[in-house]
Amino acid sequence: MARTHGYRLIFSKIARSYGFSIIKTRSYSSQYKKTAAFRVTTNKGSYMIKPFIGSKSRLIQLSSYAVKLHKRGFHGMPKWLRSRSGKYWEQEGGKLFYLTDWIEGRKMSSSKEDLIKLGGMLARLHSVSRSLKLPRQPDSVTLRHRRNYYAFLRRLKKLRRKPTEAGTWFRHHGDLCIELSRDAIHSLGTSEIRSMLRGECRLPSLVHGDVTVANTLKSKTRIYLIDWDLMKRGSSYYDLVVALTNTAGFEPSKMAAFLKGYEGVRPLLRREKKLISALYRIPREAWYVCQYAMNGRKYGPLLNVLNKTWNNRLIAIKWIDTWSRQ
Repeated sequence: MARTHGYRLIFSKIARSYGFSIIKTRSYSSQYKKTAAFRVTTNKGSYMIKPFIGSKSRLIQLSSYAVKLHKRGFHGMPKWLRSRSGKYWEQEGGKLFYLTDWIEGRKMSSSKEDLIKLGGMLARLHSVSRSLKLPRQPDSVTLRHRRNYYAFLRRLKKLRRKPTEAGTWFRHHGDLCIELSRDAIHSLGTSEIRSMLRGECRLPSLVHGDVTVANTLKSKTRIYLIDWDLMKRGSSYYDLVVALTNTAGFEPSKMAAFLKGYEGVRPLLRREKKLISALYRIPREAWYVCQYAMNGRKYGPLLNVLNKTWNNRLIAIKWIDTWSRQ
């Protein structure tokens, strides 16, 4: 409540710039922040006010993307509102904010039905955003993963000598992590996949960047993605793999549901499936644990998740390899 009280004067000024009066304010937390957004009940309805952490130029870019997506018929995100001054954002008290419609709903479940809907919604984002003909970008997927792979090898060599929990885990599973990583990096370097990634660089998609169950809302009519602050030009294939990893729980039946929804909107060629399989094979969480352990950062919770899901991850990798050959 104190946090809400601290924003009261700022929100009153923002409300005037949008032409309404605030009746009630309530704060909401997210996966990463205790106070991530605010629901404001006004004389004209309910809206969300979101404090933005970043530069003004970045917020202007985000608002431009959001407005263009909505005009092109993508409705998987809350609609951004324009103030009386014509801007889709406001600055008050030295802080940046933006407003969207308030979506009445709840977090989606991990049911196959919801995963089909989420997969289809993500495919629409990737398809619609490509029609915007965004500026080209460098091949960050191949370069980033190759760089991270070699950094992982250097760290792993030192970490396996340490008498720590992470050192013990990697003494048992490090060789398999290397094998999975090496196979994935090799696949990303083949001419077929490199050609696809170059094509995507010439005509990139917009990606959400953090598709998780916590970042969804299920209304009576559709599933929405929320928290779009990481939206940028990027690889739709990598965005798909991150979403699949974060939402399907390494369960092949749920992975199949998500991919069914995605392909129902944006069918995938076999070579595209090979690229997705290669990206899915990379043990990213193992790379992160190794990095955190060597940099003195807290890694216990992530290592626990990695350890509990390791066998299921290996099963999921075999499943997606089979799927990529169909």
